[in-house]
Amino acid sequence: MDRSVLIYDNLFSLLGMFGKFPGTRYSGGPDVSLYDSGADDAYENYALIDPARTVNEAAIRRGLGFFASSGHAHIWPIFPGAAGDPSGILEDHGLARDADFHAMMADTSEINPSDAGADIVEVIRGDDEAREWACCVWRGFDSDGEPPEQFVSNARGMARDDAFTLVRVGRKAAGMLYASGATCGIHHVATLPEFRGHGLAGTIINALKVRAHHMGFGHAVLLATPSGLKLYLKQGFANVGAVKIYRMDGGAPVGKNL
Repeated sequence: MDRSVLIYDNLFSLLGMFGKFPGTRYSGGPDVSLYDSGADDAYENYALIDPARTVNEAAIRRGLGFFASSGHAHIWPIFPGAAGDPSGILEDHGLARDADFHAMMADTSEINPSDAGADIVEVIRGDDEAREWACCVWRGFDSDGEPPEQFVSNARGMARDDAFTLVRVGRKAAGMLYASGATCGIHHVATLPEFRGHGLAGTIINALKVRAHHMGFGHAVLLATPSGLKLYLKQGFANVGAVKIYRMDGGAPVGKNL
């Protein structure tokens, strides 16, 4: 089995969970699942294509119509082995090819709990803390202003759900672990610009890997942009496949992991 499918499965399940939170714009389908975070950042809004299905033009049109109603930029990640390769259809509808993301995986079956940074990594549970977590992630994404209320609402929903582990180091760095079925995925790792270069992202990643180990998972997965590749390789993740990214509208890439 292509190991990148595990990353797809975790992301697909994650978007479905987001779709259950109040106010979320989500449309789940057999071929394309659509999630609009309420943000204008393309990398927060997904049209996720099932690599096991052949996607036709009608499905692409449905996805484009979903985002046209909000006007938000969005991306279409195409995982390795996608049936029929929908790249041509996407290009015909005006989507531009962007830099590849990286499907990545790390072994957590043998891990040293002492590396978890337990003395500084805080697990988030309350609503007020969830808002602070969302603000930390948002600023860590190099986004201006306050996070969209839907992003905050999702953070509060995650903080109440045992499938999620939200963590932060003060108001400097944050991240999230999502467990689903056979997969455990790391998402939303972000460090505020003024605190970068001090190993905080590595501390967050270690803590989440240890958490995955304690939950009984033998691996952790993630989807990283090119700018995050070096960090994740250093943290023991292996690149298991390139994920093509097609983008509609919006500004320049901000270079974060999902």
